[in-house]
Amino acid sequence: MGLEFRALVVGPLETNCYLIWDTSTHKAAIIDPGGDKQAITDTISSLGIEPEYILLTHGHPDHCFIAGDLARDFGARIAMHGEDIPIIADGLGIAELFYDVSSYVEFSPSVLLSDGDVIEFGESPVEVLHTPGHSPGGLCFVTSEGVFCGDTVFAGSIGRTDFPGGSYTQLINSIRTRILSLKDATPLYPGHGPSTTVGTERESNPFLQ
Repeated sequence: MGLEFRALVVGPLETNCYLIWDTSTHKAAIIDPGGDKQAITDTISSLGIEPEYILLTHGHPDHCFIAGDLARDFGARIAMHGEDIPIIADGLGIAELFYDVSSYVEFSPSVLLSDGDVIEFGESPVEVLHTPGHSPGGLCFVTSEGVFCGDTVFAGSIGRTDFPGGSYTQLINSIRTRILSLKDATPLYPGHGPSTTVGTERESNPFLQ
């Protein structure tokens, strides 16, 4: 019993999409579905899990492009921070460079998340951390298996802050106060690239020295 997850690299920008599920109930959440719908749905089917939520760490298209499509198919609730709602529409112009936007299914979140919220599906709670900087409504999701941190922090790097609404000062503060406050052994599962740990980033991330 507990939480398990599966990582898939999806979309043209190689986004890490995560499927997390409660092993006793098979209730699940999809984190950051940025593309490759067939791969995601095939994996969900093979695992025998039931998505109840689509959790978005932020509103950039490489993290949410097929959220509306999957929400429609599975009846799942899309949950994100309200400050990133404008970014979804604004990002479609950029998305045209990478995606076939004719397949895009518009969406709006059915759940607005705030710092400290707890999402429960099955018996496995997910705590919400608001970590602005990469985007105004950037979120991290804390679980028993680790932190799904979107584009807040990467292995040896941090998220970009040159997009509209980004702030380097905010991002560094978010990482220092919300991520580095966790135990060193805590795994971090970012939106791109390999996983890492809080301790590794504290010791060696050049942006945090």
